[in-house]
Amino acid sequence: MTGALFHTQGGLRVNAHAQVLRQGRPIPGLYAAGGSAAGISGHGADGYLSGNGLLCALGLGYIAGHHASRIMAGEEFPATAR
Repeated sequence: MTGALFHTQGGLRVNAHAQVLRQGRPIPGLYAAGGSAAGISGHGADGYLSGNGLLCALGLGYIAGHHASRIMAGEEFPATAR
């Protein structure tokens, strides 16, 4: 037996508020963080950065929650999709 590295480094593009983008525009109410959001790792196993998924999950999760709470409080207008 041998060990293997199985993980994703995301793919969903997000903006500075962690909102998922479709054709460059935010999809209202949809956020991504951690392994589901495009990360900063390089290609393949050689580009894996230890803890990258956790860092993105924590950072983008905080940003997404903060942005969503501001929308709910009426401090920001939600994005509109095409």
